[in-house]
Amino acid sequence: MIDMHTENFQWIWGVLSAFSKDISKEDVLKYPLPFADGYTGFWKNPLTLQHPLAEIEITAWDGCFVLFISKDNKQVDLLQESFPFAQDLERYNAELG
Repeated sequence: MIDMHTENFQWIWGVLSAFSKDISKEDVLKYPLPFADGYTGFWKNPLTLQHPLAEIEITAWDGCFVLFISKDNKQVDLLQESFPFAQDLERYNAELG
C-alpha cells in the first residue's frame, strides 16, 4: 500500500470517484468503472459524472490537468476559492465550442 503522505509520486491517468457511504462496493461494481484516457465526455457540455452512483470524480488527465466534477456545485465553488487559477470546465468547453 502507498502512503500518500510520505511517497513522492504523480498521477498521470486515473479517476478517483467518491460515493455516498450508503452505497455498497457491490452496487458500485454493477457499472463500468470510469476512465481518463480516451474519455471524450470531459470535453462536452453539460458535464456529467461517468459513474452514475458517484457524487464527485477527480481525474488526473495526462499528468497535466486535474479535472473536478461534482453533483454539488458548492464543492466546485470551494475548489475554485482554494485554487484561484482553476478554470471552469464547462466555460472552457464552451469557448472551444
